[in-house]
Amino acid sequence: MATSLQKTESRQEGHVETWFTKTHKAAIILASLSAETAAEIVDDISDAQLRAFAKAFSELKSVSPQLLQAIAEEFLSEVNKTDQDLAGGVDEARRVLGMMTEEERANRILSELAGGGTQAVWVRIERVEDKTVAEYVQAQRLPVAATILSKLSFEKTARVLDHTEGDYAKKILLELARKQPPSAEALDAIANVLEEDLLKPVGGTGDEEEGASSAGNAGAVVGEIINFLPATKRDAFLAHLQDVDPEVGSEVRKSVLTFEELHTRLPAAGAPTVLRDLERETLLTAIKHGETNAPETVEFLFANISKRMVEQYREELAEMDAPSEADGEAAQRQVTSIVRTLVSQGEFKLTAIVEDENAPAAEG
Repeated sequence: MATSLQKTESRQEGHVETWFTKTHKAAIILASLSAETAAEIVDDISDAQLRAFAKAFSELKSVSPQLLQAIAEEFLSEVNKTDQDLAGGVDEARRVLGMMTEEERANRILSELAGGGTQAVWVRIERVEDKTVAEYVQAQRLPVAATILSKLSFEKTARVLDHTEGDYAKKILLELARKQPPSAEALDAIANVLEEDLLKPVGGTGDEEEGASSAGNAGAVVGEIINFLPATKRDAFLAHLQDVDPEVGSEVRKSVLTFEELHTRLPAAGAPTVLRDLERETLLTAIKHGETNAPETVEFLFANISKRMVEQYREELAEMDAPSEADGEAAQRQVTSIVRTLVSQGEFKLTAIVEDENAPAAEG
């Protein structure tokens, strides 16, 4: 059959592409079948295989009828007879995929192709319900679960862990704090499994921002995650980590910022900037809850803004009902999130947590 293909190539006029791989040839054959026949084949192949088809087909320029027939002989497959060149390219790949499978699947495959293959999996998981992701990761081995969570945004990971049971959050965060970055091959393998086992059943799609970067050390990553946990779970994990691994616990603690400690870590000049960037309702909710759980931070903030603004805030606070613990903590997390953003933008520096309270140090 290879001889037949070579002879056919030699008979064609002009330049003939000889770089076709087996995947390119399979894509040509699949695209040449009737829509009904192709659909039956596509129904039985995985998304990973369909991605390979779409990538190969999008790389083609044109395929002459003679070359098409020669390739068909190699595969011993049925082809549609045609006297026109078979077009390639992304638009044609979209059209052909649309004939073979449902529109949602075709669009997903092509969007993944444009977005860098398996990288799109992590983006789409951000849209899957937190409880569903929690149930899935709890069924995996700890190293695999830690890899999955390490690719999600810090806030998403925290919400997922809030749905886990027992001491699972402590175990997985400890695994994350100690874990080395996974290889690209391992990430691709896990992403392909997630596509089949999690995303396909729940129909997870979306254009959310990609997962959190793990450019920093593992302790910093875990610290960022638990910044989004409810206070009771956050404090329980910090205490647990300090007991089982004090060195890692110290690294994690340096990356944690709570509303309760803002009065010791936020520079006085930073208070007006933070309050300026917050929505008024969020700020008032955080402060109202802070009257109970963080009175020193409330007084610190008020001490570093104008008396007129303080009077306005106090009047509105007096008329407010106390928020629920969940709402109050959520508002306070938004305050600390704003603080971390301003720090990253170079607006000011925080006072670092150090063992010796008499020797404070600034952190970027």
